[in-house]
Amino acid sequence: MIECKNCGIKIKDKTKVCPMCDMVLSGDDKHNENTYPDVRQKTKILRRIVNIFSYFAIVLEIVFIVINYYNFEGVKWSAISGGAIVYVICMLHFIINDHYGHIKKMYVGFIGALFYIMLVDFVLGYKGWSLGVGMPVIVLTLDAIIIVCMIINRQNWESYLLLQIFCVILGAVQMALYFTKVLQSPVLPWTSFLVSLILFTSSVVIGDRKARNELKRKFYI
Repeated sequence: MIECKNCGIKIKDKTKVCPMCDMVLSGDDKHNENTYPDVRQKTKILRRIVNIFSYFAIVLEIVFIVINYYNFEGVKWSAISGGAIVYVICMLHFIINDHYGHIKKMYVGFIGALFYIMLVDFVLGYKGWSLGVGMPVIVLTLDAIIIVCMIINRQNWESYLLLQIFCVILGAVQMALYFTKVLQSPVLPWTSFLVSLILFTSSVVIGDRKARNELKRKFYI
């Protein structure tokens, strides 16, 4: 609806001239000013908050390094805190970045978590739990999240097939580590590998043509 600025009447049709005073009509700029929410302003505020948090987190880590250096008792615990701070800062910046979808953020999040637990394992004196326990648990957690996402996003469930393949590959790596005697217990490696493999194959079988078309599109077959 357009309002004539000369005589004040409101006109419902799309005419460009007021039928009362013949004045040329123009759109109401005030009416269209806030048609959409100001998403960019909210993103700027989030980035500012993340930048402030990152600054104080880095300052805190510097303090931890100094304390650890002058009170070293055999454990470089400042490396553990530093790894956690780097991981959190990177994830926060990645999450608020609109150029990446949630699937890519899941990739980065879980790969970062895997490297972090490996860092903790090495700092504390490598015991192998990061690969024997941490890695299978991460894969199983990712499998569970994939299932939930597929249920919630039923219309585009096939978009998670590559993430399932990623889990299968991680499971295969665990099996390779087990057969080469790097890992001693077979329970968690076998469990994570079989769960990931069953999830992927069942998605392909049940999804039928939709799953095959998605794989062909992703791998340019």
